[in-house]
Amino acid sequence: MNLKFRKLFAPISLPIFFFVVAIIIGAILLHSSFSCYISNISWLDALFTATSAVCVTGLTVVDTGNTFTQIGQTILIALIQLGGLGIMSFSSLAFYLWKRRVSLTDRIAVGQTLLHDSRFHLGKFLIQIVTVTFIIELSGALILFVIAPNNFTPFSAIFHSISAFCNAGFSLNADSLMYYKGNWPINLTIICLIILGGAGFSVLIEGKSFILSLIRGGVRRRKRSWHFTIVVKTSFILIIVGWVFLFFSEFINYKEYLPLHEAILTSLFQ
Repeated sequence: MNLKFRKLFAPISLPIFFFVVAIIIGAILLHSSFSCYISNISWLDALFTATSAVCVTGLTVVDTGNTFTQIGQTILIALIQLGGLGIMSFSSLAFYLWKRRVSLTDRIAVGQTLLHDSRFHLGKFLIQIVTVTFIIELSGALILFVIAPNNFTPFSAIFHSISAFCNAGFSLNADSLMYYKGNWPINLTIICLIILGGAGFSVLIEGKSFILSLIRGGVRRRKRSWHFTIVVKTSFILIIVGWVFLFFSEFINYKEYLPLHEAILTSLFQ
């Protein structure tokens, strides 16, 4: 029995176990009466929504803003945040919080997956993940609230900031963000959050360290890893190529319905 228990909580199976538990608990909470406005949603819809939130797919079968109460929306954004942290970082967080001893083999495996470096400090890395995530999401929420206080309440700004950074695709609006299709400040804020979230924690942390070294006046140019370079360059190329392709293949045909600046912005956002 002890051997089976240890296998269940082994590093290779722990992320799967936590994600399944998060989905089940999330479905139960979303199905509860305090999470819905009128009546409870079906168990299938609750399970689907919880799975979509944890796996950050952005697929929904109900109107998030009109179906769930603020408690339900808070539960939903918590599930999105857990899913956005990633499977490996989530399992590493469990190791750190439970103060379990991580073997050298597991340490190397986690290090190669997260930082591409087996000589990393697990605790410091997890603290950096939480810190960077909090700073970016809070900054995004503040920007959304400041530039559009009539459209984003503090809670709505936080919800959309977390959803964008985690690449979850959830929105409290029935038409998602279509209402803001010509709003450059809001669109650019969401775009930046999506790009930063999609880059990955190792890239963000390395980028933060690189920027801090420049601010501190370091004469020597800090060498960037191949992973950082590849992710940044590839992301930039894919965004530019996709932007140009969408604009000329799709949105240019709708010039009678969309002003040029809206077509440019919409194709970039897509």
